[in-house]
Amino acid sequence: MHGVKLIVGLGNPGKKYEHTRHNAGFLVVDALLEASRKNGKAFEKRKGSYQVAILSDCLEKVFIAKPTAFMNVSGQSVKDLIVEYNISPSQILIVVDDIYLPLGKIRIRSRGTSGGHNGIQSVIDCLGTSSFARLRVGIGLPNDRPKDLAGYVLSEFHGTEYKDFIASIERARDACLDWVYHGLHKVMGKYN
Repeated sequence: MHGVKLIVGLGNPGKKYEHTRHNAGFLVVDALLEASRKNGKAFEKRKGSYQVAILSDCLEKVFIAKPTAFMNVSGQSVKDLIVEYNISPSQILIVVDDIYLPLGKIRIRSRGTSGGHNGIQSVIDCLGTSSFARLRVGIGLPNDRPKDLAGYVLSEFHGTEYKDFIASIERARDACLDWVYHGLHKVMGKYN
């Protein structure tokens, strides 16, 4: 389909992970959907391994999605989406957390490596390319680097860091909308 875009937030399904650092991608697409709720649209389960909604108030058709698979194996869900909607990797934006970006920062790129992020690596492996846009939401890494990184990314924010995190989710939501309306290069110039 020409003029179609897809924004996929990566995260882990289930209440246990709902507000964890690792679910930044899910929280960004939830914020996108909430901002677009004028038409009462909600995520709906599809036959594939994902939930999808249409972002309203856009000139182009924009799908937003959340894989129902866990983060580290979410690439197949992304592949299922691009096959179902007949779009190319150049028409997608993947939103993920990034432990190496400071809390409150976001960064958007047109391509690149996984940077050690297993969700991005799964997408690269399943699509057979790293040529897709990705928006990273900084979740920070404490100065006293925890030995259990998995435990850290699966923990929730507390106190003032939660406020900073929510502000970065809103900024990432705005960057996604700018990507839809203005394209990747303008968004990179504005948010990086």
